[in-house]
Amino acid sequence: MSTISYKSFNAENLKFTTPEENKTIPDITKYQLMSWPRYLKDGREIIPQIQGPWMTLNTYGIPGKNDKSGQPLKNQAGQPLTDRERGKLKIPFNLSDPDSQKLYQVLKEIDKKCEEEKEQIWGDKKKANVYKYQPLVRQPAENPDADENAPQKPDYVTIKFDFDSKTSEIKTKVYQNVDGERTEVATPTLDDVSKYVRYKCEYRPVFALAKLFGAKAAGDDGKRKYGLGLKLKHIEVKPSSVSAQDDNDNAFVDDDDDEKVERRVLVKESKVEETQNTKDEAEDGEDEDEKSPVNESVAVAAKEEDDEKEKPTPKARRGRGTRTTNV
Repeated sequence: MSTISYKSFNAENLKFTTPEENKTIPDITKYQLMSWPRYLKDGREIIPQIQGPWMTLNTYGIPGKNDKSGQPLKNQAGQPLTDRERGKLKIPFNLSDPDSQKLYQVLKEIDKKCEEEKEQIWGDKKKANVYKYQPLVRQPAENPDADENAPQKPDYVTIKFDFDSKTSEIKTKVYQNVDGERTEVATPTLDDVSKYVRYKCEYRPVFALAKLFGAKAAGDDGKRKYGLGLKLKHIEVKPSSVSAQDDNDNAFVDDDDDEKVERRVLVKESKVEETQNTKDEAEDGEDEDEKSPVNESVAVAAKEEDDEKEKPTPKARRGRGTRTTNV
């Protein structure tokens, strides 16, 4: 893969092929057809990774384990949510910030291209009419119980964490940046990641356009969803000024139920291993919000700063890992 700054990413350079069955390993495409987006760079096609800007996590974030009453959230089988089921980062857009707005525009341009090339993707108009595009940039659902004077939730994009298909440990690399010094920290579980990626932290993501998918089953509207799956490959974080919350402390919850700088390249180019990519995507099952746990809460979410007095900032935990300078 090759990393491209959000500042220079051009959606016109994206190339799509028709999602299809995996004939070698049929189980991989049991629930959805898949293909891999390509990006034309320097005369050759690559699987693209986008490096986003520095942003502040003022709302949304990583889904929590418990509901608002402190009870464990369950999946459709009645079991506690696994890391893979919770393993996504919901990123808010701050349209008053030029950098966040630029990333927003890039993703909107990608959405536009996917919709405009719908017939080209599926081969003809008849097949295309079966599908409805699921955009990357989404609007929060309205909350009928919210106060009419409550601030409006921002638009967002959801990016999934990368997991090892055998061990289920997180493969997404997390770097802590303290005073300009970047250090990779060990984060095999989502709880480990949440120590760094939390409310009010500054962060910079690197994510891949990991797949173009087409659902095999129709939704309630009679249409099959198609869209792009994003995978979080790297994330660099500056410590939050807000103290970490205990797992049972639901100070930050998500009210809406919307689930029904100079450029420094963080990663080096690596060899594309499509077979492993395919297996990893198959592990995710249906994409994004198609099947979501009930009563989802978010551990890192919006909160007015004067709602609760902030606790003293703890000393940053460095974690175990390899210090990096040019990654």
